Amino acid sequence: MATADQAPAAKPPAPAEKAPVGLRVIAMAKIIKGAAWAGLSLGLFDLIHQDLTAQVNRFVHEFRISPENHYVVLALDKLGVVTPATLRRLGMLTAVDATIQLIEGFGLWLGAWWAEYLVVISTGLFVPEEYISVYHNPDRIHLAVLVINLVVLGYVFDLVLKRHLERSRAQVAAKAAEPRGAEPPPPPA
Repeated sequence: MATADQAPAAKPPAPAEKAPVGLRVIAMAKIIKGAAWAGLSLGLFDLIHQDLTAQVNRFVHEFRISPENHYVVLALDKLGVVTPATLRRLGMLTAVDATIQLIEGFGLWLGAWWAEYLVVISTGLFVPEEYISVYHNPDRIHLAVLVINLVVLGYVFDLVLKRHLERSRAQVAAKAAEPRGAEPPPPPA
């Protein structure tokens, strides 16, 4: 309870202040991507003890794709070198990425400040790789991925910076509002 010499307690931000629309869009994209990666990870783990060649042949038969198709032949050749250890490793890496995507997505959706920092770091880590990809293989897809990630990075970085400054100002204002020379409360008995 606030007395006359104390500043009233700050109210928690309204839900609209917690997560702006732009962050909600990014959050939803990350949640969808995380769910897709989680499904892929489960699928990879499911394939560990199965005959991959038989699975591809069944797929080719179900979708009436010619078994002599260049890509089918190429896929069947490549599947011969895929081991259960490779599938396990891919499944684990995909599960880790799915977890990160889901944590970022739900954190952004709920307006958690740490999620904004996590998005800046995780998005920023891939920008150099995407730039190199565009440099070595300039096409529309690589360029679009780079531009989208730069836009997301810029937007979230700007938002994080603004929110950080707001929190810093609020802390300074709260310190300034504290009465000077007041004795600290006695320790609990």
